[in-house]
Amino acid sequence: MSEFWCVKKGSPGLFGGEEFARLLGAGYTIEEFDPTVPLARQVGGAHVLLVRSVPVSREVIDAAPLLRLIQRPGAHLESVDTAYAASKGIVVCTVPAHVSGSGAAIAELIMFLLLALAKRYPDLQVALREGRMGKVDTYGLRGKVLGLIGVGEIGEAVIPMARGFGMRVWAVKRSVSAGMKEALGLEWLERMDRMDEMLAHSDFVSIHVPLVAETNGLVNARAFARMKPGALLVNAARAHVVDKDALIDALRSGHLGGVGLDVFWHEPVDPRDPIFECPNVVATPHGGGTKELREHMARVVVENIQRVRAGAVPLHVVDA
Repeated sequence: MSEFWCVKKGSPGLFGGEEFARLLGAGYTIEEFDPTVPLARQVGGAHVLLVRSVPVSREVIDAAPLLRLIQRPGAHLESVDTAYAASKGIVVCTVPAHVSGSGAAIAELIMFLLLALAKRYPDLQVALREGRMGKVDTYGLRGKVLGLIGVGEIGEAVIPMARGFGMRVWAVKRSVSAGMKEALGLEWLERMDRMDEMLAHSDFVSIHVPLVAETNGLVNARAFARMKPGALLVNAARAHVVDKDALIDALRSGHLGGVGLDVFWHEPVDPRDPIFECPNVVATPHGGGTKELREHMARVVVENIQRVRAGAVPLHVVDA
């Protein structure tokens, strides 16, 4: 293997530092992603493309004649033309949540955002700077209803954490089977067409659905109108599940008490984004990536890269 392989980062916020290069070993170069340049103009020498949220279209694939592997260092694959990649002999892979253990790590972040909103962390910081002690009324979690829009592996990890704080957990899910409510430890579980009912009862709402056609803009002006006045929302799933304009309107009107965000409609997010002008916004830049999670994910990704280079079958291939 005398030829150097180029591993191209095709999205912001992917693996960095010396550890990833050390795991890859000799014979590889790592190229950073440039958000100011179209991806199709960055992949000409890439053998491997690491992706998160930037679309990988036919144009991008055609611009990468050496490409052998498109790898998502995570569970959810979006905006990748898998059928066209397969037609070019390019394998597409993910790292499922049950392999990476990401569910627990992101669930911890969701609880952090819930607590930061309930304890009105932005207001507390202002009070601290102004020397005002004990002047901000915060909210408790015990006895409050946490409504989950979707469940999935991350939602399943959130449920026992929330119950540990004494919360009552409700959920709506696209498919519900007999005994699922009891098995998940939920107080109330119904199909997605009962979402309005759940929103009307929830003090906190957390999103746990993938971004597909039917979930794009799912949390819109109508959904915000159904929420309890002062309810708090957390989104660590996909930004476009939430209608951004409707979210800003709900925050500005005060109907929504606050929002915790770990995902954004354009990434990397602009610090001057209008969302940050709204009151009671707590935000993290993909803060669920713990040190332990990143190290484990990197090892799985490196194994796949080495497998493809050696002509072996890679792990966790996505069907075209």
